[in-house]
Amino acid sequence: MTRPTRRWTALGMVLATAALTSCTTGSEGAADTSRVRVAVTADATSFDPARGNVAADYQFARLTHDTLVRSNPEGETVPGLAASWEESPTEVEFTLREGVTCSDGTALDADTVAAALEYLASPDTGSSITGNVFGPGEPEISSDTDAGTVTVTLESPWSGLLPGLSSAQAGIPCTTDPEELASGGAPGTGAYTLTDSQRGSEYTFSLREDYDWAPDFGTRGSFPETITFQVIENESTVANQMETGQIDYAAFTGADSARFDPGEYTVVSRPTVFMFLVFNEREGRPGADPRVREAVARSVEPDAFRNAVTSEAGTLLNTVVPADFRCALDDASLLTETDPDAAAGILGDVEMSLVGTNAIAGGSGNEYVRAALAEAGAQIDLRNVDNATWGTEVLGAEGDWDVTVMAALNPSGTLTPTMSLLTGPPPPDGRNFGAVDSPGLTEGFQSAMSSVDTGEQCAAWQDAQRAMLEGHHAVPLSSVDVSWVMAEHVSATVFPTGVEISTLRITD
Repeated sequence: MTRPTRRWTALGMVLATAALTSCTTGSEGAADTSRVRVAVTADATSFDPARGNVAADYQFARLTHDTLVRSNPEGETVPGLAASWEESPTEVEFTLREGVTCSDGTALDADTVAAALEYLASPDTGSSITGNVFGPGEPEISSDTDAGTVTVTLESPWSGLLPGLSSAQAGIPCTTDPEELASGGAPGTGAYTLTDSQRGSEYTFSLREDYDWAPDFGTRGSFPETITFQVIENESTVANQMETGQIDYAAFTGADSARFDPGEYTVVSRPTVFMFLVFNEREGRPGADPRVREAVARSVEPDAFRNAVTSEAGTLLNTVVPADFRCALDDASLLTETDPDAAAGILGDVEMSLVGTNAIAGGSGNEYVRAALAEAGAQIDLRNVDNATWGTEVLGAEGDWDVTVMAALNPSGTLTPTMSLLTGPPPPDGRNFGAVDSPGLTEGFQSAMSSVDTGEQCAAWQDAQRAMLEGHHAVPLSSVDVSWVMAEHVSATVFPTGVEISTLRITD
């Protein structure tokens, strides 16, 4: 085996972080400083990290199942369950951290980790990130329990392996029993276990007494004894409950975050959700016709969409990620000019089903798109659904839809997670939920992921984005700033795209 030129270890690594603290609170009464009560606007779709699709899934996975590696606030890959690793373009050997146990008390060994990775890679699992992590083909995964090592060998070079293995969906459970994982009772490697589950209402996670291997992201304070998630669909209701001390931590996409004085609460805002239109391009659907996709692009005005969602607080997008992401194609001239009159000639007889999540500003962006398409003559049926339903019906490709306002979360700072939604096989075998068929996009994506040269990667990424825009396979709109609000006794670490749930702490 050819050994690489670089080795990461847990020793001597410098982590640059920004810790959050606050001074006073606007809450009424004394706070319970043993727990953090978190508001989420929609249910999870799965407790199995490999099968997660929406924000709540990722948050739950981060608490219960740690990953081999993590990404720190500087965007560097750092140790997680793996203390170190050696890498080449087609292979990575991980040396596991000593002393890690599963939540059922058993020691985490290399065979267990290898089984978890094989489960993630298996087509039978149907994980939406398998191709994003391992690239084309099936990886070979082996373990050496005595040496405490796990080796992942790829069929071809794939630059997304380490970033992919840092994602919440690559969390390492201590079983591969699908039923046990789906129930939320599977033994895990994270700091918390699920101790109470009331679907549609409340989820409680309790701290493990033996957990002491969290990455040092610089957060001040101690782990909460419990973290309770309360499902509250309306952000104004969430804000009311924060003001009365019933909620300690919440994320806001609408105007309610302005109710919280940064002098009384910790308030952090970051561009976190990146919004663009995606079509169902399967045979027989309107989106399979490139003329329809172009007409839809001519019907919407990104600036008007931004105003509807964020009141000008967001940033207009020229591609499906912000301009500061590495290799992003920042060329507004490639965008289709708004021309509703021209669109009307194509959309006048078209019937379309628009399905979107109401987790972003109550679905106001979906309503804008519906009105814009209706004005251009299309017959539009809009369904504003909760995030869990949207994840199942649209991202999971199990529902009846023609166009959606994609609300993409991408904390990686790279194009890979978002662009992988637009290429490759559709669910359940891949992430291409719209069954997008663009040879140029696919070729650019594969070339970017197979290259180890950064210049070649960016050239290929830009080719992929041009093909995406020219074929109107995605219509860029705007970013949405998410504001995280925390009560007096809560702190966390700020990452470039927001606050990481696993860094929640109780301040002393």
